[in-house]
Amino acid sequence: MSKPVLSIITVCFQASEAVRATLNNVLLQSYLSFEYLVVDGGSSDDTEELLSRYQTLFSDRGILFRFVSEPDRGIYDAMNKGVKMARGKWLLFLNAGDLLCAADTLEQAFRHHIDAQILYGDTLGVYQGNTRHYPALPLNHITYEMPFCHQSAFIRRELLTASPYDITYRVCADHHFFLSMYLQKKKFAYCPLLISVYEIAGYSDQNKLLSHREKHRMQKELGIFHLSFAWMIREFVFYIKYGIRRLFGQQLVDFIRKKRSCRTL
Repeated sequence: MSKPVLSIITVCFQASEAVRATLNNVLLQSYLSFEYLVVDGGSSDDTEELLSRYQTLFSDRGILFRFVSEPDRGIYDAMNKGVKMARGKWLLFLNAGDLLCAADTLEQAFRHHIDAQILYGDTLGVYQGNTRHYPALPLNHITYEMPFCHQSAFIRRELLTASPYDITYRVCADHHFFLSMYLQKKKFAYCPLLISVYEIAGYSDQNKLLSHREKHRMQKELGIFHLSFAWMIREFVFYIKYGIRRLFGQQLVDFIRKKRSCRTL
């Protein structure tokens, strides 16, 4: 069997129903030059049995499907395991519950920019049943925030083979990786296409303060941290928002996100 163009990697733990949704979504793709890899953290639910059943379904479509189920040291360690397993030129991470936006998403994405090293697009964010289009931000935002969603980025495998995710970052190892590549002047390309559907209320959303601190850490480690008026404004805005969230609780966050979703759809 020839090497696939793309390796789609899903990491999961105790999330069989979410994994099922991702598996079914990936099976619908019209583009078939990919392999599908699942790295399960040794779940005690029916995840392993589910993955065994889906091997036949992927095989029937001519898609190589492989999985491992064993303990790991967290989500980024599992992603690094997936990179080591992968044979594709490109990597895409779709974690449990994440979806591709349309049946022809991969087909459209690989029509262009094949000379890029990181290809990224837009995202549909879902929060409590409400959906919002999140277009990728200008790339220079990457020095202080993620300009695109990790699940909407295709990465050349050699980049992550040479520079795996730093698992000492619990929330922002993906941002750290992309920022490192940006500072090394790797070739990014924007694809004006909705790539993934992403559930917003994930680990990073639930750990805003840790995420914020890790961003400061990576800026210092990579030599781009400096005090400026813009930095102080961003800090002020972050802590005001964080304080409001702590004071009024999740209900206010839910209300604001619902209003935003209604305005953008």
